[in-house]
Amino acid sequence: MTDFASVVDFEGNEIRFNDGRPQLFLFVSLFCNHCVEFLPQISVLRSKIPEMGLVLFCNGDEEEHRDLKAYFHWDFPIVYLEPEDATLTYDVESFPYMILVKNRQKVLGASLTEWEKYEDRLVSECLV
Repeated sequence: MTDFASVVDFEGNEIRFNDGRPQLFLFVSLFCNHCVEFLPQISVLRSKIPEMGLVLFCNGDEEEHRDLKAYFHWDFPIVYLEPEDATLTYDVESFPYMILVKNRQKVLGASLTEWEKYEDRLVSECLV
């Protein structure tokens, strides 16, 4: 299990989580229909909580990651991660999945197939 200290994005940049902001880790697979349908919601969430740190973990290749960032105008890092590695490293149970981290500790982990159930809680957790 990770200590949520840092990750390396698909471009080789290290992203460290030591600024005290809540961090949202989103896990998707481009082979998962629910995940692909969820992708536009990431931009909506980002607009509601712009001060939150956000990292997308995705099994796409470098070109797919660049395309996603350009298409959705994302300004947050994308980390290459295969689904089985997400399960081993972060205890991800299904896809899409989120982990909310505060002070490098996991405070919420949930499947996002029913995103609406968690949206308000996530916003309130990040605004506290």
